[in-house]
Amino acid sequence: MVVVKHKYIPGRNRGGNVVSIGKALAHVRYIQHRPGPDKERGGRELFDENGDRIDAKEMRKAIREAGNDRVVIHKLTLAPEINPQDKKAFTRDVMAKLGQDMGRDLRWFGVEHNNTDHHHIHVVVLGKDRNGTEVKIGLKDVEKAKEHGERYLERWHPRELERSRKERAERERERVAERTKERELAKDERIREGLELPWMHKKIIREQLEPYKEWKKEREKQDQREIEMEPGGDKAERPYHQDTLEAAGREWSKSASLKELRELNQYLWDNIDERIPKEDYRRLCGWIKDKERNQGREPEGKEPRAAKEEKKRDRIEHDGKRYSGKDSYEKLTELARELRENNERLPFEDYQKLRGWIENKDRERFSGYLDKGIREARNKVERSKTAADLKSAEGGRVIDPVQQEVMKNPVVGLFMQGASLANMVVRSITLDDRNRDYTKEQRDGLESAKRDLDDREKDRKQWTWEKPWDMLKTQEERDRESREKIEKAIEENKKRKDKEREKEEEQKRKKDRSPFERDPWGRW
Repeated sequence: MVVVKHKYIPGRNRGGNVVSIGKALAHVRYIQHRPGPDKERGGRELFDENGDRIDAKEMRKAIREAGNDRVVIHKLTLAPEINPQDKKAFTRDVMAKLGQDMGRDLRWFGVEHNNTDHHHIHVVVLGKDRNGTEVKIGLKDVEKAKEHGERYLERWHPRELERSRKERAERERERVAERTKERELAKDERIREGLELPWMHKKIIREQLEPYKEWKKEREKQDQREIEMEPGGDKAERPYHQDTLEAAGREWSKSASLKELRELNQYLWDNIDERIPKEDYRRLCGWIKDKERNQGREPEGKEPRAAKEEKKRDRIEHDGKRYSGKDSYEKLTELARELRENNERLPFEDYQKLRGWIENKDRERFSGYLDKGIREARNKVERSKTAADLKSAEGGRVIDPVQQEVMKNPVVGLFMQGASLANMVVRSITLDDRNRDYTKEQRDGLESAKRDLDDREKDRKQWTWEKPWDMLKTQEERDRESREKIEKAIEENKKRKDKEREKEEEQKRKKDRSPFERDPWGRW
């Protein structure tokens, strides 16, 4: 990644050309003489496309002569993600290709700054090129400069760039994990203080306050109104500095990039508590649609009929698979999870459809949840009742007369008490193999076999003068092979025991897991 920053100093300033020239010369003095360990005696050296040490006086003279131009100088800052071995060659490559893209023979000079953790190069581009043509640097030119810098690093520093990208991705993952953890801790604290409800309680209360049927009718009316509305509307579009909205702790307008607006939309979907009013969200969606339409390949004017019919279809396609609102909640959430993990993007229209389908399925899952819960609880209680419970519910305690007469006999009462104690003792005895540790029994058997080999080894030393040497040697080799097999079996038994212990700990963790942990969407 290469960071490119751009600013310019206009020639027609309120204070006149003298002020603009003074600002430009002050900038040159700053980049050349800024304090730091990399500062040389007499200031840092200036370089351009032709030489490493150019005369600073000539550059200042060229700036003074450019006082009547519309732009005196353009200020560029090139900050590559890794420190290239030759920053001057890097700068010359980027500026040469940028001039080719712009169709200008640029006049520029640069200064290296190595006085911070992030090394960078300051480039000063004069307001007119060598042919006297005005130089205009826009956002597209800045993006092209970034691309040229990336290509240079990929050619000359591929390994360092790949390693830096992995480290940046790891830092981003750690930052996201830390932020998610902080958000979860804050949410737990709010739940403990009673300021917020757990995720499941929210769903139930939402269904109670706004039943699914009423919500679905309102949603259909809203979709119908959006279809009937014209794209432009009756109101004229306001300028960027007036048409703004507040979201995620800052101010947004249509001048933001498409990537930033998409990330804001994703953030608002993931954080329910920070969602904005509907009118502001409709404006945000309109900005994203306009920018995607401007980036499309279709010519201006009416869209082809086939494209319109394709948009009307209530389905989306991704990775060769089709999805629609009739699919299950699990299938739709799985698609959303894959998109997030693989950092992939759907077209905005398809993404909004997917989000709407998931929300609809989520609401549908809890439709009539309270009635179902009450009905199931009532059926469970009714099924658990015995005949005696039903009789006693009708009026008073009910006792079988025959049982009452039999229990009056003290011998029968003593016998029944002993029988109940015996029943409790028998039930406490496990008659199956659920508590047997087969791995431990196998380990004990292997250890016993190893001890037998040790005893045989001691006896063999006493047989040295009683049996032939060949017979002793053959038996010793067989015992050595048996010992190796036993030791290998003991090692495998130990590994199997460790795996069983890990499995038991995992089952214990799952059993002790909190029921209010987050789902794959990051919600309760």
